[in-house]
Amino acid sequence: MKILYAVLFSLLLWSCSSEKEASAVTIEWDFQRVEREMASTKSEAEMATLLSKHPEISVGYFGATPSNAPYLAQDLFRLYANPDLRKFYDQSQEAGFFGGDALEKELKEAFTKIQQEFPGVKTPKIRTVFSGFGGIGGGEYTAQNLVVSDSLIIVGLDYFMGSKGLYKAPNVYEYQLRKLEPQALVAQIILQYSAYLIKQTDNDVSLLSDMIWYGKGYVFTKTILPSVPDSLLFGYTQQEIAETNAFQKEVWEHFIDRKLLFSTDKAIKSKYLDERPKTTEIGPACPGGIGRWVGWRIVDSYWKQKPKTTLAKILTDPEANRLFLDSSYRGEADKK
Repeated sequence: MKILYAVLFSLLLWSCSSEKEASAVTIEWDFQRVEREMASTKSEAEMATLLSKHPEISVGYFGATPSNAPYLAQDLFRLYANPDLRKFYDQSQEAGFFGGDALEKELKEAFTKIQQEFPGVKTPKIRTVFSGFGGIGGGEYTAQNLVVSDSLIIVGLDYFMGSKGLYKAPNVYEYQLRKLEPQALVAQIILQYSAYLIKQTDNDVSLLSDMIWYGKGYVFTKTILPSVPDSLLFGYTQQEIAETNAFQKEVWEHFIDRKLLFSTDKAIKSKYLDERPKTTEIGPACPGGIGRWVGWRIVDSYWKQKPKTTLAKILTDPEANRLFLDSSYRGEADKK
């Protein structure tokens, strides 16, 4: 009995020390909801003052130049005074979208976990904006869903209002909208940010190398955000996910039979890696970007073969071909 108590006590101490170690990780956190500041301005002068404090927004997001910068504040202030835009903005501040501080909490938790996996990596500054899809000026300003670098992330919240938003982002198709749902935002940020942690051999421009590059990003994102649904990460419907899992052997054989893995042809690579409604070269039901999905399966299989390998090691090992060979992946589904 004494031995049992000793074991239980040791486990308790180990658990407590692990929790303390996780909580001891600190990051330099700089997160600002700039769109809320924009919405609260009372004059064009206030908007101009606000933008002067955030050149990363005026230049980095809207692409303002010395010649048109003076008019950006004017256009933005008038935009927020527009009843339709204001109603759209107010919707974004509801609990089901980006109200409260849930977004900040989720992102801070994610980047804290990234710091645990990659000690010493600098956490980027994060800013949020809302511009009605860049509906300002006469086309001289830019706007997009995400601007991501290793030092700064700017989020266009209006682009992530999803299917229930009052307005849909222009030139966005149904298959793309799934990755623009509010619940997909954090995952899409982390996925894009992963590009600054991944290393690949520069002179390897094969389809396989690109597939594994994308696969590393998906493995990274699923590790940092283990509860994110695949539908929000890959943009596939539940049916597409189920069918792709079921027929991945056939998908893999398509790549092998046509000797595609080591192709460097840009046109061929775009068919299997670019965003498309379907990868019709494989079949009418095969979802687009299937090469990215297969890349994830390869990297995931590699980690299962070498479970003691760290996430940092997987992302920074530049040899894609070696990773593929060590993965032993040949289109097999996970064993249940």
